[in-house]
Amino acid sequence: MNSPRLARRLRSVVLLCALCVMVVGVPSVWAVPFTGTPSPSLSPIFGTLINFDDKPTGTLVGVGDYTSKGVAAVTELEGLGVFARYPSTQSQPNYIGTGPTGERGADASNTGWDGSILFQFAGLTNKVGIGVADSAGGPEVISAFGLGLNLLESFTVPAGTNVYAGFDRPSADIKFFLIKGDFFAVDDLQFSPTPEPATLLLLGSTMAGLGLAARRRRRRQG
Repeated sequence: MNSPRLARRLRSVVLLCALCVMVVGVPSVWAVPFTGTPSPSLSPIFGTLINFDDKPTGTLVGVGDYTSKGVAAVTELEGLGVFARYPSTQSQPNYIGTGPTGERGADASNTGWDGSILFQFAGLTNKVGIGVADSAGGPEVISAFGLGLNLLESFTVPAGTNVYAGFDRPSADIKFFLIKGDFFAVDDLQFSPTPEPATLLLLGSTMAGLGLAARRRRRRQG
């Protein structure tokens, strides 16, 4: 799916999800969020870490900057401000956001740094987290989506200057991870690695072999 088409579709999904959360909330059966501590005392630590320090401060964030690390695309969906790496007060030297000109208007803060940042993973993952810096405006909401852009769960990040938040699900079904908010920047994206197809095939063959051996044992015992 090309990036402009994906962005248009996700904008519609984001608006619909925001309305659903405001009106009916998110069913508690979905809710398996976690919170932790952002850098420099990052916790929890797991999986692949992307700290946005691979390019100089001021460099624009490209859609395909992290394909080699398992992130198929990273996009700011609202087109606000300048989506780039800025000097970080959370995890030096950089965090990413829309900067002081990233203002959507009609929200709690009019000092910029608004946006909707979407991460699309190359595979499926069960655990993802991100550091949210300097939330002085409205609340930030993180959302996990599956393959068909179906909302898996959504969670309002607790208020605070720097907070680490994410989802830990029982199965690897997260394809997209979205954070939307007013006056925020993000850093230290983490996500659990997903097994390669060959690994899954080997695991399936092993499990099938173990099941066959167990059935043979039962027959002999019978």
